[in-house]
Amino acid sequence: MQNPAIAIAPYGTRLTGRYDRQPCDDLIWPLGQPDRLRGATLGEMTAGDHLILYPRNEFHLRPFHRLRAQISLMVQEPRVIHGHHRRWLRLSARKFFRVISHDRGLVDGLANGIFVPFGTTWVSDWKTRDLTKTGMSSLIASAKRSQEGHRLRHEVVDWAAGQGIDLQAMGGGYAPFDQKADGLAPYRYSVVIENAREPDYFSEKLVDAMLCLTVPIYWGCPNIADYIPTGGMVICDDINDIQTALRGMSVADYGARLPALMAARPEVARWTDLELRTAEALRDSL
Repeated sequence: MQNPAIAIAPYGTRLTGRYDRQPCDDLIWPLGQPDRLRGATLGEMTAGDHLILYPRNEFHLRPFHRLRAQISLMVQEPRVIHGHHRRWLRLSARKFFRVISHDRGLVDGLANGIFVPFGTTWVSDWKTRDLTKTGMSSLIASAKRSQEGHRLRHEVVDWAAGQGIDLQAMGGGYAPFDQKADGLAPYRYSVVIENAREPDYFSEKLVDAMLCLTVPIYWGCPNIADYIPTGGMVICDDINDIQTALRGMSVADYGARLPALMAARPEVARWTDLELRTAEALRDSL
């Protein structure tokens, strides 16, 4: 049997107008792009081909009548952010070939659901980047405050400043940086707070820190030990745990945790390519 062609539309892709004329070359092909679809359009994909979409509201409502390819939907944001897509899927799930998500409560209730944990990286050069530690700790935060994790980050920054804790706050509203790794690689520790705390959901925030051999002071996925060895991490349930961890930072403590961080790195690296894992999961479901 010929390997199926599986493509992922880049995040933010819209299918409007003559969307069947959009080029296949603009898609992401984690398992490789077949020669027959090089220079082709979406409309030339066959019923044996697969196109995976990130969710948009209109995808639940509009038919994909210009396409012959099998259409699947990937829902990987937490419930607090993409809860509306989960509600839509109660009605729209049958129009998709597969629904792919880290949310077991979603996929277990769908005949066409596939479970794929999130996890990705924004530090693509982690194997070659200089990881010399010159600072004690960092926290990367945008200016957002809509989710529990957003607010907790700012609360930690304010507390640390008032306590004289050696914590470098970076990102929107704080010290700017050019690349994500600039806020991780030079630091022994980083306060890593997910946007939301949900089972089976962990993001590049954690993966990037561990690939940079930076101890994560971590608030997030409650069952993270199912995916990543936690010996090099400091697991926190609330701000009190985070404060205790920040008070306990030291060069000696970092040195004691470093072997566990290094040993966990190969396992962490498994979670760097979400799109490849998604395409493989769809292929294996056929």
